[in-house]
Amino acid sequence: MRPLTLTVLAVLLIVSCKSEPTPTGFESPSATIDSLFRAYGVQGMPQDEARRRLQAHERFELLDSKLFRSCFSDWQGEHDQALGGFVFGQLVAGKDELEIDLEGHTAKVRAASAPVELTPIVLVKQDAAWKIDLRQSVPPQVRQSLYEVYRRARRAERKAR
Repeated sequence: MRPLTLTVLAVLLIVSCKSEPTPTGFESPSATIDSLFRAYGVQGMPQDEARRRLQAHERFELLDSKLFRSCFSDWQGEHDQALGGFVFGQLVAGKDELEIDLEGHTAKVRAASAPVELTPIVLVKQDAAWKIDLRQSVPPQVRQSLYEVYRRARRAERKAR
């Protein structure tokens, strides 16, 4: 009986020490970007159509807000919604020509046609899952501007009550 007990304990120990599997949709930088596109339902949309909609200021409808939020490593709350939208816009505008530069646990993504001075979208690897880092991906001046718009909207909303 004793060898069987030790064998069972050894198997349980091995199984319990295994790391958790990578969440589906975040196993690589491109999988995470695909997950972001799935959150908006634009996976099959041609790049030209996405650019046309962006230029016409047409709204992209967020279909899965939980999936959307899970794409980001540093999501802090509702005020980050606009930052996520900015990142989505940058990626969807170049969706058919995205280049991923992988260096260790960091990936930088930009469209091949994007100007070099444009801030790349940065993904970081956390616990085997790749997530978009909002604060590294959105330039500080854009981030401040988006937060200010959010603050004004919240103030107006409170006054309307």
